[in-house]
Amino acid sequence: MEFFFSPALVQLRRFFAVASLIPFAAAGAMAQPVDPPGIRVVACDAKVASKKRGICANKLSAEDFRALAPGVSWYYNWHYKTEFTPPSDVKMEFIPQAWGNRPADVEGLDAYLRDAKVKPRVVLAINEPNLKDQAFITPQQTADLMKRIKAVADKYNLPVIGPHMALGSGNDASIKAFDPIDNKEVMYTFFVPFLKATFHYMGNVKPAGLGLHSYGNIHELKWAAEEMHKQFGQPVWMTEYAQWKVKNQDEARDYLIAATDFLEASPNVAGYAWFKERSTNKAISLLEKESGKLSTLGEMYIAIPSHETDVYYRLPGKLQSENYVKANLATLKLTKDSEGGVFDMVPGGAETELSYNVMVDREADFAVTFRAFRGAISTNAIEIVKDGKVIASAMAKSGGAWENVQTTVHLPAGPQTLQIRCAGHMMNWAEFTAGK
Repeated sequence: MEFFFSPALVQLRRFFAVASLIPFAAAGAMAQPVDPPGIRVVACDAKVASKKRGICANKLSAEDFRALAPGVSWYYNWHYKTEFTPPSDVKMEFIPQAWGNRPADVEGLDAYLRDAKVKPRVVLAINEPNLKDQAFITPQQTADLMKRIKAVADKYNLPVIGPHMALGSGNDASIKAFDPIDNKEVMYTFFVPFLKATFHYMGNVKPAGLGLHSYGNIHELKWAAEEMHKQFGQPVWMTEYAQWKVKNQDEARDYLIAATDFLEASPNVAGYAWFKERSTNKAISLLEKESGKLSTLGEMYIAIPSHETDVYYRLPGKLQSENYVKANLATLKLTKDSEGGVFDMVPGGAETELSYNVMVDREADFAVTFRAFRGAISTNAIEIVKDGKVIASAMAKSGGAWENVQTTVHLPAGPQTLQIRCAGHMMNWAEFTAGK
């Protein structure tokens, strides 16, 4: 599986002097180093809630919020207001939605935004205008409604994301209308022509992003997200996704891991929300019936790390393989290794490379231990690369088994990005131990 990347934040010269000078407290104890501005420095074992990751939910208890908070930063409920809010010890943002072409949706959104003490980051607009039993309105009606919603959001300087499209449907569930581009009446069974007609009617009024829903397999989700961005050049919000037809919970888990890691890593995706907290399809629920208890899927959903480019992991420490900022030809999989960790990064070709943002407090020689599994016939070493140069390498002694693979590397102080080339090796973690 090939992932999409964002540029890493690497400004070594600017920060080396600050990061390498560690002040001392008056009593002689060493104070914490001052981290450079513009980045978030966290411990290697820290849980970082993704700014992208959300959940669509009909109801969440205080304990539900606490269970989801380590990995989830926002939620919505297909409505312009919510009656269930997180407890004071949980930071999770509610994002309102004007659901459809009803006076209460637009007027209610305006009232909510006017009275809200904390304004949301965005406003969501129109749920599945192209699908029967949902908003189900024509492209022209959708355009008119988008203009009204945007006029409300503009009063509060908020971006509008929408409409939120069903991928497609059969004739019996699709909207039929005159198409201004083809100049004939058409049945909109696919989201692309519907949106093209909507944009035609909207003229110069543009949303800040588009929403999409996918309930097929991982190939459908990846293709749909890429197609929406390619066709319209807008950031994509995958505001409903799950593989509805699964044989068992293991299949649902594998889909969730692959889909969520793709959405998290893609620079074209600005937000995503799993469907949903508790579903009639129990195989895809993130929470058990009991309040605050995560399902197996829920545990996976919050365990997948953020790949945000401003997050840097402090060394020394044990860096989990999934905490990458960029990945080329590598796939996230549930680990079968008994030596800790939740996930492995599995190579997908000779050019497999993982990039990691790290913060080194003190220049030092580091002993590096990779927890790796070399393919039985692979002859590729694990390499650490910095600024395009290989600065350390190591080779597993035997193929076909997990083992600790060791090398040493010299790292300067400051924030930096390291690449690990691991073609032929699955990797669970890499532990950096500073010398004296």
